[in-house]
Amino acid sequence: MIRLKKSEALQREIRQDDPVDLAIPTADLVHEAMRTGKIDDATGFMEYGMTENRVMHDSLILRVSDVLAYLARFGEDEVEKFQRREYYELAKNYLPRTVDELLQIFTEYQRGHFSNTTVVDEPDRYVVRHDPCGSGGRLIRTREVATTQKAYPWSWGKSGVPYYCIHCCLAWEIIPIELRGYHLRVNLIPEKPEDACVHLLYKSPELIPEEYFTRIGKTKTIK
Repeated sequence: MIRLKKSEALQREIRQDDPVDLAIPTADLVHEAMRTGKIDDATGFMEYGMTENRVMHDSLILRVSDVLAYLARFGEDEVEKFQRREYYELAKNYLPRTVDELLQIFTEYQRGHFSNTTVVDEPDRYVVRHDPCGSGGRLIRTREVATTQKAYPWSWGKSGVPYYCIHCCLAWEIIPIELRGYHLRVNLIPEKPEDACVHLLYKSPELIPEEYFTRIGKTKTIK
């Protein structure tokens, strides 16, 4: 028997099925409820399935943050080296994408991160606001995390940047500039945990303000 009930210990709903039924994927329960016309059940299972996935997702994000904090004990430059190595090929593969394709990919990422996202289409750029970003943004709202002790180009010229968030500077800004001269996107990270994270996708590289190059130790060459 399938039972979706609130757990007093967890203070949220969790499946409390008969033991043999606990192995049935929640997605299968959604499909079966839809097939038999039980829309309320399907909706309930779908919402629970998202919670199920978010719990696992957030625990993995925290684990990455903890690993980066451990690396930083051997020198903060180790965080930069590791993130650069991990994201170099991904950033390189994204260089041929159009701005609209990048917008579609990056918003897909954030939907997968369970972000609260809005997109504004401005004449020169897309402004994508995550309140919070579903990875680093939600992490810093719910946990105490390790941050950079000094300001580096790969931390947007700031100290106090969560190690987890460094990959956005390297993958979407520094590496693309080194390979082609301009960003895949510009990142405006939160000053405080309650602030939103904003991504700017400029529709033409010459429109990117010079300040977004100099803050990461780069020079704007496209005018």
